[in-house]
Amino acid sequence: MSEQPVATVAPTGLDALVRRLVRGGNRLSQAAAALAAVAMASLFMLMLAEIVARNLYSRSLGFSWEISGYLLGAVIFLGSGWTLRNGRHIRIMLLLEHAGPRMRRGLDLIATLIAVLVVGQLIHAFSIMTWQSWANGVVSSTSEQFPLVWPRLAILLGLVVWEIQLLLRVLVLCLAPRLLNFDERQLETMS
Repeated sequence: MSEQPVATVAPTGLDALVRRLVRGGNRLSQAAAALAAVAMASLFMLMLAEIVARNLYSRSLGFSWEISGYLLGAVIFLGSGWTLRNGRHIRIMLLLEHAGPRMRRGLDLIATLIAVLVVGQLIHAFSIMTWQSWANGVVSSTSEQFPLVWPRLAILLGLVVWEIQLLLRVLVLCLAPRLLNFDERQLETMS
């Protein structure tokens, strides 16, 4: 008995639009994650330099702790969109494990909508802080007087990418739930 090929369903206009938006969001999240990786590598090099300076020269690099904090913030927020897209955020599965597919999707939608609101508030706050840092030339209170606009801008960028990924998740949950766990290669073959 020979196997019959599985017929693929041609995507509707809305389905194709959602897939294009998801692909664009994925690329944006990957770019932000690449910046997070650069920040992580920089953080590693800075901490390594601090260890060498302390052990070989008995001196600390005065700026290392301040800059490492800024880099850590950049790593966390620039990587958040990618982390969400790849299902790597920490989740409490107690309810989801015992719920059916429709209930899981409903709970996921509620949690995602709450996250949209929270991240939206963070974007609002960081937008104001970043603008004030730029307009007023705000610098850190340390002796290095590092301009605070740059770390705040990196965090703001990460928050915006995360919000886009959250909004795309809401869109997919509502209009195309079968696209939730697809990677880029699967999205391309479904076009």
